[in-house]
Amino acid sequence: MSGKLIWNGTESYFSKLPLLQESSHDQSYISSAKFINEWQSGKESFAQNTSGSTGKPKTISISRQQMIASAKRTAKALNINKGTSALLCINPEFIGGKMMLVRAMEFEWNLTLVPPSSNPEEHLKKNTHFSFAALVPLQLQSMLGTEKGRAQLNNIDTIIIGGAPISPQLEAEIQSLSAKVFSTYGMTETVSHIALKSMNGIHRSDLFQVLDGISVAIDERNCLQIKADVTINEWVQTNDVVELRGSEFKWLGRADFVINSGGVKIHLDQLESDIERLLNTEVVLLKQNHNQLGETYVAVIVNRNNQTSSELKSILESSLAKYHKPNEVYLVDSLPRTASGKIDRLALCKQLKIDQS
Repeated sequence: MSGKLIWNGTESYFSKLPLLQESSHDQSYISSAKFINEWQSGKESFAQNTSGSTGKPKTISISRQQMIASAKRTAKALNINKGTSALLCINPEFIGGKMMLVRAMEFEWNLTLVPPSSNPEEHLKKNTHFSFAALVPLQLQSMLGTEKGRAQLNNIDTIIIGGAPISPQLEAEIQSLSAKVFSTYGMTETVSHIALKSMNGIHRSDLFQVLDGISVAIDERNCLQIKADVTINEWVQTNDVVELRGSEFKWLGRADFVINSGGVKIHLDQLESDIERLLNTEVVLLKQNHNQLGETYVAVIVNRNNQTSSELKSILESSLAKYHKPNEVYLVDSLPRTASGKIDRLALCKQLKIDQS
């Protein structure tokens, strides 16, 4: 048996996949076909751009053996076997998409490829069944918003979510799904995820479970350090502040996303989640220098409840501790996002003309 790539209803064996003219195919197919052919030819290393999770974005080299080790670990953790029917709807240029291709080739999956979009169900026939799929939070949110999309999600046995944090609002909506949903923790430098968190069902947890064979530690800032075969057995230093509990950890926020406001340290990641729960909408907090306090923040709120910025600011001022209150509140209809689905904070600052210098 050999795995297949399914594109626009056409099945092609991975070992015999043609790389067709770019003018006649979607870019996601072009990128996937190129990587598949390189993999099938036995190529030993691949250049990959990082997102900046462990520092400034850069290009690193990832070996074939690192990718195989990562693929095996995921298959073992989620009990995914040969012949699995899977969906690839995230960008194959990023490590998460490439690892779906590696898993499919190594474990002889039948992998359906659709163009990356905010709502993958638009490219699928009604009630198509998959054993496994990888999504970004924006895709999951979009699919939960339609009857067809929700039905499609429940026709997937196991879903992993990565690329960006899951908001409290989205986490609450996930509870209505029968599909098993896992949040992933990882980055390009760790060749995709090294830990999983169950988001629903009887095993729902607030903690990420580190996968077998992964060593973790924390530095003096309580930031996570990772070492395994996927990191060539070298320690990878992150800026993610965690509460480490043996082989589990709770993600608390990024060390570089902390402000000192009037002598009070505030983790803006945590505060974002608290405000989202309070207002039941998407919220982005942006750092801002302040003459008296040193640092403060502004709150950018997606307006779903037809409230004014003054009304929302009043709610926050009456609900939050003294130095946790926003300096200003902005209302937006939607948030700019990067190609991987993360909120583009730099673009948002430019859009709102917020000076962070």
